[in-house]
Amino acid sequence: MINAVVVDDHVMFQQGVKALLEESQQISVVDTATNVIDAERIIMGKKPDVCVLDISLTQGNGLELAERLRSRGYQGAIVMLTMHTELSIFKRASSIAKIDGYVLKLDASEDLVKAIMGAMSGKRFVSPAIAQEMAWQDGQNNLDESPLSTREIEVLTLVAEGHGSEAIASRLKLSKRTVDNHRANIRKKLGLTNSAELTRYAIEQGLLLNLNVR
Repeated sequence: MINAVVVDDHVMFQQGVKALLEESQQISVVDTATNVIDAERIIMGKKPDVCVLDISLTQGNGLELAERLRSRGYQGAIVMLTMHTELSIFKRASSIAKIDGYVLKLDASEDLVKAIMGAMSGKRFVSPAIAQEMAWQDGQNNLDESPLSTREIEVLTLVAEGHGSEAIASRLKLSKRTVDNHRANIRKKLGLTNSAELTRYAIEQGLLLNLNVR
């Protein structure tokens, strides 16, 4: 039996997800939470096999929660269940939060069970709608493709959110010197000179996200 924790700030929806998962007779929901603080305490305390996280939550958001769980050594699977269809959010979830599945609330109900079962066998499930959009974008000859590496995008995002080099180093498990080198390379590649310009670039690229949308 797979033990799961479900985190969503809409209690009625949360209970519906719990019922859906337990109907599979393969997943047991051992606890639920409606906010980031309770969720982190419960997940780090009970260490479930998988946690199902909404992105838009109270007292923070699901991406930040996933990042903190990973930084604290949580080894279970993380599956996002969200209304957010933006590729920029999916990419951040994949690169920084290290998620194992991304399911839209508009997807078929069985997709969530598929995502969890796949995560348990080392396979990542991506919502069909997100996968289709990614395939379409990959098929375009986009001359404006970012010149930055995945790691540089991670660093840029955190710089734009107001984090200093030491905080970024701690979050990404890098040395401060490595982070400073990444910041210098980012400025050089983009032809930018200061944090304000980096922040403006991040906003234009959709790296700074409004996660208050339900």
